[in-house]
Amino acid sequence: MLEVVNLNISNRLSSLSVSVPSGQLVGVIGPNGAGKSTLLKAIAGLTHIEQGQVEYEQTDLRHYSAYKRRQLLSYLPQFSQFNEPVTVAELLQLSQMNIRASSAELARWQKNAMKSFQLDNLSNRPITELSGGEQRRVAIACMATGNRSLMLLDEPVSGLDLYYQLLTMDWLRSRVKQGATVVIALHDLALAAQYCDQILMLDKGEAVAFGDPNDVLSDTNLAHTFQVSVDWLCNDNGVAMLASRLKG
Repeated sequence: MLEVVNLNISNRLSSLSVSVPSGQLVGVIGPNGAGKSTLLKAIAGLTHIEQGQVEYEQTDLRHYSAYKRRQLLSYLPQFSQFNEPVTVAELLQLSQMNIRASSAELARWQKNAMKSFQLDNLSNRPITELSGGEQRRVAIACMATGNRSLMLLDEPVSGLDLYYQLLTMDWLRSRVKQGATVVIALHDLALAAQYCDQILMLDKGEAVAFGDPNDVLSDTNLAHTFQVSVDWLCNDNGVAMLASRLKG
């Protein structure tokens, strides 16, 4: 269980409380500046919490050492910047520094990450020579090499083409089936509706709604938070949406 309790961060989050059961994929949605990235950073321990706390398995994450936090938690920032011409294979290996596991396990996780994100043909290429979308796939694969139980991703499908957006979301669903807890910030409401077990809608640092996607993505909530109306197109293969701005 991941619990955010009365979280306050100046000008970002206000009295935010939410409980995320283990083994779920939770989407965090909201307009620009709603507090999505700040929430993920707070959970990851990357920003100062003025009031409240974040608990994982009934322990305040601030009480974990940096080493212990690295064993259980992985975080993907909204933007990944690569400046050194390290190869993809070397980068995946470097991402496992200080991970407590056998050499065989680490090698297996690297292999699985390479395969999951279809990076074999890029393994010997410097990361600085790859396109933005390819770099994003590598960044997510680096998370996968740690096999952690709590995963935080800030706009992971940004910059990816449709095929790799779906591949990434399918992979996240597979991690949830294996018992991981995944919290992901998304702008694509259709992907959130299709893949997430629960959705947290934020606006101006406050929770508008939290729960089943069908309930959270209501006409009232979308009009209030995004100033849009939406027609949903749903079938067994996925979800699409037609949105229009509200007038006046």
